[in-house]
This record gives sequence, C-alpha cells and structure tokens, in this order.
Amino acid sequence: MALATLTKSGRAAIAAAIAARPLHLAWGIGLEEWDAMTDEELPSLVERTELFNEIGRRSSSWTGFAEPDEKGGIVVPTGTLPDGSVEVARYRQCEEATPYLFFRINYDFADASNAVIRELGIFMDTETLADLPPGQMYFLPAELKSPGRLLAAQILRPSILRSPAVRQTIEFVLPL
Repeated sequence: MALATLTKSGRAAIAAAIAARPLHLAWGIGLEEWDAMTDEELPSLVERTELFNEIGRRSSSWTGFAEPDEKGGIVVPTGTLPDGSVEVARYRQCEEATPYLFFRINYDFADASNAVIRELGIFMDTETLADLPPGQMYFLPAELKSPGRLLAAQILRPSILRSPAVRQTIEFVLPL
C-alpha cells in the first residue's frame, strides 16, 4: 500500500491554520564560531526547538500567502552564488490560502540595538507574561510564559550588525 500524498490544497490548509495562530520572529546572537564556518559546517537546525541564543522576538507585522512568480514584488534571498552575488526567489501576494506563508516583521530602532544577529526563528503560539503593557510587540526571553513551537529556523549568512539608527524589516516566505 502506498503512503498518502499531502496535496497542494492540504498544504494550503496547513498554512492557513498556522497563519491564524499568534506568530513571532525571534532573533538571536547564535554562536560566534559560525562566523568562521562554511555553510557545510554549520549545524543542522531540523531538531531544534529553540534558538541557540535568543535575545528577543517580535509579533509578525503581516502574515499572508504568496505564490512563486518570476515578476513578483516579494523578493527573498535563497543563497549566495560562487561569485558573491545573492540568489533570490520572487513571489506575489495572494488573497487565497496557498502553501507559501509570507511574513513581514518590522523591528523597532531599539530592538536589540548594537547586537550581532546570527539566527532567526518563526515561533507559533508564544505566550507572554500576563502583566506586560497592552500593545507590546517586542518581547525579551524573560517576558515569555512559553516560547511556543519553533516552526522554522535559519542561520544568517552574513550576520546582521544591528544599529539603533536602522529600523530592521525582515521578509521571508516559508514553503509548506
């Protein structure tokens, strides 16, 4: 007997269920040794349930659906080519559920200012402490009752040196 196949519409249903949950993008300083490693030497993240060294997380500013499109306005990096140029994938926004979740997170100037960011992670169902100010969007690890579930993680190459003069925006697409 053959195994069942998870269909495109089934993946879209999973994406819609995830999009309906509280979502946060956490960032961390990771491990300094990563700076000297090749991509092949970096650790696998498939078994991770948390970041290596989280320093904070922000609620998703916008979560929606996308579809691959060579002329689309959503451009996300997928790697670095041997000549040093950035390889990208392009998507377009969609109103209907698709198997591609699009996230936009707008960090504030003061969020982790002057930190070196080496890792990112999307978390679902984060629970924050009850006594935090209403409308708070950025959370330190000590302000979490439960971190939630890590859906996806990435080691950044190269790392990001945060500046309090820059409002960092991170966009990415998570194919399901």
